[in-house]
Amino acid sequence: MVKKILKFAGMGVSIALIMLLFAKNGSFMGIQRSLQNKFYDFASASPEIVIVTIDEKSLSEKGLGAWQKWRREYYAKAIDNLTANGAAVIGIDVTFPNQSIYGVTDDEILRDSIKKNKNVVLAGRYYFENGKQIPELPNPTLMEADPAIGWLNVKLDEDGFVRELPVFTKTSDGDFEAFSLDAARAYLKADKPDFNVTGGSLKFADGTSIPVIKQTDGNGEPVYLMYINYFAEPGSYTQISMSDLVKGNIVDKKGNKVDLKDKIVLIGPTAADLQDYYLSPVSRGVKMPGVEIHANNIQTIISGKFLRDQSALSLWLTILGLIIVNILAFSKLKIRFSIPILFAEILGIIIAGIIAYDQRVFLNVIYPLITVALTFVGTFLLRFLMEQSERKFVEGAFGHYVNKAVVEEIIKDPKKLELGGEKRDITAFFSDIQGFTSISEKMEPGQLVNFLNRYLTAMTDIILDNQGTLDKYEGDAIMAFWGAPLPLTSHAKNACIAALQNQKKLAVFREECEKQGLPALHVRIGINSGEAIAGNMGSKDRFNYTIMGDNVNLASRLEGINKQYGTDIIISESTYAQIKDDFVCRELDMIRVKGKENPVRIYELISDKTNVTSETEKKIRIFSSALELYRGKKFSQALEIFSGISDDQPSKILADRCAEFIKNPPAEGWGGVNNFTTK
Repeated sequence: MVKKILKFAGMGVSIALIMLLFAKNGSFMGIQRSLQNKFYDFASASPEIVIVTIDEKSLSEKGLGAWQKWRREYYAKAIDNLTANGAAVIGIDVTFPNQSIYGVTDDEILRDSIKKNKNVVLAGRYYFENGKQIPELPNPTLMEADPAIGWLNVKLDEDGFVRELPVFTKTSDGDFEAFSLDAARAYLKADKPDFNVTGGSLKFADGTSIPVIKQTDGNGEPVYLMYINYFAEPGSYTQISMSDLVKGNIVDKKGNKVDLKDKIVLIGPTAADLQDYYLSPVSRGVKMPGVEIHANNIQTIISGKFLRDQSALSLWLTILGLIIVNILAFSKLKIRFSIPILFAEILGIIIAGIIAYDQRVFLNVIYPLITVALTFVGTFLLRFLMEQSERKFVEGAFGHYVNKAVVEEIIKDPKKLELGGEKRDITAFFSDIQGFTSISEKMEPGQLVNFLNRYLTAMTDIILDNQGTLDKYEGDAIMAFWGAPLPLTSHAKNACIAALQNQKKLAVFREECEKQGLPALHVRIGINSGEAIAGNMGSKDRFNYTIMGDNVNLASRLEGINKQYGTDIIISESTYAQIKDDFVCRELDMIRVKGKENPVRIYELISDKTNVTSETEKKIRIFSSALELYRGKKFSQALEIFSGISDDQPSKILADRCAEFIKNPPAEGWGGVNNFTTK
């Protein structure tokens, strides 16, 4: 019963972790945003906002002509006419980074109009180039008017929709608000911005705080975004053609007189040729001009109807609550009673999302829906597997082991079949064929299988003969260990004997392969001793008697480290301490492998002491003296000695390293440790 409860609890934790992973990666948020699009209430364009459109009429020959040839004087006339008719704020959704094609005088006319009317907000934009943020502000002549300036930048989501915009951006040319915030600030006569975000909100004015979303830009700098609360479909705000305004005709598209008194007026492009269009949540397939997006955001601010996301706390309380309740219910109820609960929860989540939007909160509905589905499917799948495993557990249990000693332990104590482990003092062994991929490419599939089986059989026999436990094969790689399941005081020694016998057997195997025209075989071996967890690891139905822990990982790393030194067998200092009286070893280096903070001394296992030659002993002594000089930062002397050792790859590697350190000395505090950042 306890095991069953633990399994359901484990499944609940797994579902929670899956949801955490989804949340971290933003998975399925595209679906969530698509659902949010359905919630917007968009039938209330504010009469306080009027848009002056740079439309097809304005660009025609009877209007003002091609936009690229417009005089800045047109904008000055527009500003003067709007102010004369009582406009409170004039926002120009056009950037003027370059001087007018008609010369500085044309810019001066617009400058003087801005300076005179004092109710104009100009626009700038920023973009990224080679990872740097590049601001684009009005030209110097216009800047002489000291105008209010706001960024036009919006944020495109992955699906191409505009739902948010940056509330402000800090640049080398100064700190600026978004264009829409600047216009709203001028309209509400709010104080100047302080660009400080606290508690997830930006204080905009007394009594008004904007909820923001924190993200990062291409430089890793924080970016604060706000949701645009769309109030109107494209074309819903009152519109005046720019050509009519410049000519003094203050009429809308239907010819009706427009009252501009105390209104916010935005001037911006709407003509299709100017391509300032975006998808919005209320587009219904029709793109919205950028100036209307800014109009919607201005209305968001002046109305105080801000949108915000559901808090992370409430979302996770919902997810955890659904996990607990559903597992408790679905683990007990039959499926015919569980299905109605499933559909009731789905409907309830969707209704909750609609109600939350009425309070201007975007409720995350997709993650609770996924949670409901996972708990339903997961619970009934687990119930099915548990029923099946109870029938087949004993029948298949012994097939999980390949070592006779393990089988004997299980026969003595059937509880060994249960999942779990215990600390053991072991020696871990990893071996791998050098260049196996290129070898395999030269053989036919059948030939490769026979070749690999011969190799694995020979190597495995040696491991088992030396009281080792075979853990697993991974292609051509072998993992084995000594000291479990049965304690073995000589685990380090037996592992080293097996490693040397493997290399001896490989020499014979290579000769046979060469006679048959097969590739020569070279194998790298890594060995480490220490504490590890040994026991049955896996699931109830599929498990393996294995070892795990940092000491196991280090043995695996040492196998790969052979590639860096051109050696066949590398052992750790903990293994060396146990076998140094019986074997000849050469200290190679002090290294720090990926994933470990503390450095470790490594040794090349050469032979047992009965087979060492005087020449080998001499080479080890010379190498050791050079290694001592190297660690003492006497690189020139060490280089000379290492270079004098012929036909020795470790000496060549360290000689090259000395040469590099002579050119580029190591950092202060270098302790002779070589760091490996890859596995």
